[in-house]
Amino acid sequence: MKPAEFAYHRPDSVEEALGLLGELEEAKVLGGGQSLLPILNMRLAAPAHLIDITGIRALRRFEEDDSGVRYGAVTTHMMIEDGLVPDPARGLLPHAAAGIGYRAVRNRGTIAGSLAHSDSSAEWPTVLSALDAAVHVRSNRGDRRIPVRELLLGFFTTALAEDELITAVEVPRLREGTRWGMVKMARKPGEFAESLAITLVRPGETEIWLGAARDVPVRLAETETVLAGSIGPIALEQLAEAIGADTGSSGYERQRHAVAVRRALETARGETVRGAEVHV
Repeated sequence: MKPAEFAYHRPDSVEEALGLLGELEEAKVLGGGQSLLPILNMRLAAPAHLIDITGIRALRRFEEDDSGVRYGAVTTHMMIEDGLVPDPARGLLPHAAAGIGYRAVRNRGTIAGSLAHSDSSAEWPTVLSALDAAVHVRSNRGDRRIPVRELLLGFFTTALAEDELITAVEVPRLREGTRWGMVKMARKPGEFAESLAITLVRPGETEIWLGAARDVPVRLAETETVLAGSIGPIALEQLAEAIGADTGSSGYERQRHAVAVRRALETARGETVRGAEVHV
């Protein structure tokens, strides 16, 4: 199928883009287009206007300081994967980027576009929630900083107003002494996750996030409590029960999440090779 007819706009500056967003009705922002264009082709969305922000050079820049890195909105997955921009998360960001889609997708897809799309089966919503990242957004009414955990409201639903544009993604530096583990379970390479576990292990603390379990990434508070109260290795069934309490999942789905979380924990603890993608 082909998309419904729309008017195409390619602004040269953030100010011009904001002017178009404030002026036009039924407008969509186009970043990499790797999620939006298939939706348009299937006519699941039919905006009257498409505002392409990939020509805005200011949105491809990054800023780095002691607290972390601020990426321009159209920073691509490839730029992160290939180390063309700094990684404040000690390898987690390039590892996550390398598992997104295929190389052609990573060449075009953008970090802000993935967040604006808000699919918890994708890598960036879960990874950036775990890292306590935030987005910077602008409109003609002013600027806002929104934590990613508050930005994502549900499938394809965010806290962005119709006239707001993500201009940057701010990722804090991973705390000293933190080890990470990431396990993505998918049917084949490049597909969206069926389970996506991120574990951050620090002395005396373990933080666990899970994607593809609900409509937004979930922090597994009950599972963390069970792990904290365990003297030795936790049994898979006990882990699955705790994950079921956190996510509402059951049966095979709950077991799949438990396997992903256990492997991510083993990775973070140095018991296996760092990071993994499992095909089921």
